[in-house]
Amino acid sequence: MMAEICLTRSTRAVVGFRIEPERRHLLCFLPKIAPLARANIVSGARRVLVGPSSVGSAGRGLNLSEGDASSSSKLFSLLGFPRVEEEEKYARELDVAVRVVQMACSLCQRVQRGLVAREKGKMMSKEDNSPVTVADWGVQALVSWLLSDYFGSEDISIVAEEDVSTLSREDGTVLLQSVTSSVNECLFEAPKYGLKAPLKPLEAQEILDAIRSCNSTGGSKGRFWVLDPVDGTLGFVREDQYAVALALIEDGEVVLGALGCPNYPRRKEWLNYHQRYYRLMTTLSPPASGSWHKGCVMYARKGTGEAWMQPLIHDFGKFDGHNSARMIRVSSITDPASATFCEPVEKANSSHSFTAGLAHSVGLKKQPLRVYSMVKYAAIARGDAEIFMKFPRAGYKEKVWDHAAGSVIIQEAGGVVTDAGGQALDFSKGMYLEGLDRGIIACSGPLLHQKILKAVDASWGSSNL
Repeated sequence: MMAEICLTRSTRAVVGFRIEPERRHLLCFLPKIAPLARANIVSGARRVLVGPSSVGSAGRGLNLSEGDASSSSKLFSLLGFPRVEEEEKYARELDVAVRVVQMACSLCQRVQRGLVAREKGKMMSKEDNSPVTVADWGVQALVSWLLSDYFGSEDISIVAEEDVSTLSREDGTVLLQSVTSSVNECLFEAPKYGLKAPLKPLEAQEILDAIRSCNSTGGSKGRFWVLDPVDGTLGFVREDQYAVALALIEDGEVVLGALGCPNYPRRKEWLNYHQRYYRLMTTLSPPASGSWHKGCVMYARKGTGEAWMQPLIHDFGKFDGHNSARMIRVSSITDPASATFCEPVEKANSSHSFTAGLAHSVGLKKQPLRVYSMVKYAAIARGDAEIFMKFPRAGYKEKVWDHAAGSVIIQEAGGVVTDAGGQALDFSKGMYLEGLDRGIIACSGPLLHQKILKAVDASWGSSNL
């Protein structure tokens, strides 16, 4: 559909539009608009005449005056657009979140490459004094500083996983220096991502302050960000799948999410292979120069019915989110025999035996796709898998940062995310998903979701969970 603005005599304002496939966006609206005369629908185009009401036909003018507080709402109604405050709510926050997650992924990639080189191909396991945690602390400091700089520190509240106790110790000096260096190296490139770099490199104390300021405990009131700096530490350690997850929660509801997946492959079949094998294959048969073969950020804003994906720009120069992004949708598969289900890699995180029994009872034929981190959510949102099931052992509490970003992305991509009782995940209780019924189930659609819920109810008594 084409939108056209026709300017009449004594026009006092201009309205700009961007028409995109399947959606219409109003880019800008100058609120002090001169009176609208009339609107005509001509040959499928929407034509709006802007100017004094006297130019309009009798009875067809909207009789809007300058300064009329309702002018924008009336114009939006006339054009069939949602109101600007509804259409663009959280748009700025999402745009910043995507850029910040892009930078965080860049930091992770640098740290991982450095550790691989240092250890001659062997990564250290995560311990409090391990260099692997440079990525955890580095991402938390980076995200905290960038959000505070953009929105103002007084307006930023962040729930995050890491604290500064280890970095603050006397024997943590070398580690703190590594974190500080990694953050400053990344911040130096902030303008490439459309963000502002600090005037001078951050001092170690400023890094500690940035990490320490992520001290919100969440809750049911107000606005706060939720960050998992490196989700899937074992995946990071083993050079496999991991994610950087950032979400915004307001009054207990997730309103946007950005999920950075540095090793997510372009071809979904590569999800079944370990990243080391994938790297070997791409070394033997490298992708075309400048082409995207792995690494992306997926993101969504609540209520838009849209989820998007863009490649990481670490290897592609300047950030260009609009031209590189593409919409993603969940799979249309409804037959369990054709569906792929994901579950955590580690048995300690979920009962593989119980999910195997569920898969058999529902009629799932494929082997489970065991993937580290919130990449499981990404796989469903992009249509590379249909089901994610997680049933933790008794006593384990799910943390909000492990699910906030992924859940909203799946939902806006057309999928369903609930607990095993069919209830929406409750992000209003603080740092944990309190009141969770048995486990978490995410599906590409309601038909598969209902089948899984029924199977859980039928099998739970014998689960020993």
